[in-house]
Amino acid sequence: MKTVREGKIALSLLGFTAEQIHKIEEDLPSYFQNKELFLEQVKKNLGPNLVQKIKNADEEALLAKLREDMNRLKFQVSVDQDEDYPDEFNYIENPPVVLYIRGDLRRVLEKERCGIVGARSHTAYGKAVAQDISRGLVDRDVAVVSGMALGIDAISQWACLDQGGRSIGVLGTGVDVIYPTRNKDLYYKLVEEGAIITEYPPGSQALPHHFPLRNRIISALSQCVIVIEAKEKSGSLITARYAAEQGKDIFAVPGNINSPYSQGTNLLIRDGALIYTKQEDLDFIFKKKTRQAVDLDIDEDERLYLQWIAQGMNTANLICLKTGHKIATVNMILTLLEMKGIIQSQGTDQFVLCAGVQID
Repeated sequence: MKTVREGKIALSLLGFTAEQIHKIEEDLPSYFQNKELFLEQVKKNLGPNLVQKIKNADEEALLAKLREDMNRLKFQVSVDQDEDYPDEFNYIENPPVVLYIRGDLRRVLEKERCGIVGARSHTAYGKAVAQDISRGLVDRDVAVVSGMALGIDAISQWACLDQGGRSIGVLGTGVDVIYPTRNKDLYYKLVEEGAIITEYPPGSQALPHHFPLRNRIISALSQCVIVIEAKEKSGSLITARYAAEQGKDIFAVPGNINSPYSQGTNLLIRDGALIYTKQEDLDFIFKKKTRQAVDLDIDEDERLYLQWIAQGMNTANLICLKTGHKIATVNMILTLLEMKGIIQSQGTDQFVLCAGVQID
């Protein structure tokens, strides 16, 4: 006999929202035992079109197709009554009922998490800030949660993953639908080194009303939310509103008062959001984890280079002069240090230590 759990999954596959499923949750025990009775019971909470949709449904075929998709695409399903259902959703309004997950969500949930959201169209300033914040969070062993959208979302998640961190991408589509398609590489990187999560069943396309709702999941999974750039009417501000309702701290990055991309963030600050200006602003939420030189996986030459960079001798040419090494050797070692997430390029052949790195 099928269970209440399978009833919830079947309704999700039929396109029912979490809110609609919550309305009829107490009637679910009769779904597979006596469908006619179930349809009679749910009339009080569902419109006639939704009742008809259930009446016409072939739940057996829906669940069988889901099992095939799970085997083929390697994703998992978590229902709000399961042991592996994220505890964070038990404390928010209108929590998702069914989650579709690719990757290792458990591994990311073991870490502290910070939501980062912002404009799809953005400035060079916004990009630089997003990268700096994400890299600093990785140094604190904090995962980044975002929506895998173009712009600030993707920039933040790439910076996190490239630094060796973990990230969760919260989709407004089905778990098998990559949107936008330009973020295909990011999608698969998240599957390998983080997680993809959505409440929309496989095959669900990018419908406009999906995205405001998915923002409550971004904020629920995060200890705090940082808004980097946002116009006055922006989806990022919806995420901030959900975060406020969920009792989370909200940070906003201040910007040029004449820039449309800063209107939303500046308004958040005016209305009481915390101002983000540097990594230390997060100290009261995420403990700073300083990486000492003795703990870094480096050899003596790499240690020497780091000492010169810390003292301001931070270009390949200056290091050549100080060490007597050939330029090819210097560039190779600098590249290795950057790949290890110990230094980062500032452009024009200049390097700085990553946030949290200290050299003896």
